[in-house]
Amino acid sequence: MRILLIAGLLSVTSAQYFREPEKVISDSRNVGDRLGKYSVAYETDGGILSKEFGSRKYEGTPDEAQLIQGSVQYISPEGESVSLSWTADEFGSQIVGSHIPTPPPIPPEIQRALEWLKKQPSTTEENYDEVTPAPKEEKNNIVKDPKLRNQIRRN
Repeated sequence: MRILLIAGLLSVTSAQYFREPEKVISDSRNVGDRLGKYSVAYETDGGILSKEFGSRKYEGTPDEAQLIQGSVQYISPEGESVSLSWTADEFGSQIVGSHIPTPPPIPPEIQRALEWLKKQPSTTEENYDEVTPAPKEEKNNIVKDPKLRNQIRRN
């Protein structure tokens, strides 16, 4: 009896996490004829829509960089529409999404303090990271005559 109960519980639990794969309704892929240029898009019967394309920025210059832009939309298990878009280039990745949390606004007290700090005159500080050369020491003129080995020559 326990085995049947455990097997039933496992089947219900696994059904929540392991669903049938969604069928692809449309799919397009264009690899392009040039380095870095491509586009990929697909849509599934479950409502997933994904698009991505890549291109080269500043092509033929020393600053040439890859640009990748894309987006995906889907319905969450709670039934909410979720959209996500991204851009990746020489400045890094910028991701925007309807489900990504945003920071809370800065409290007015902190904002006033930041504005006050901006108005204050700047100060200069010594750069303690720079290594300054040690002052030159005077050269000891030691007499090299073995008889006068420990004596210093005075001019």
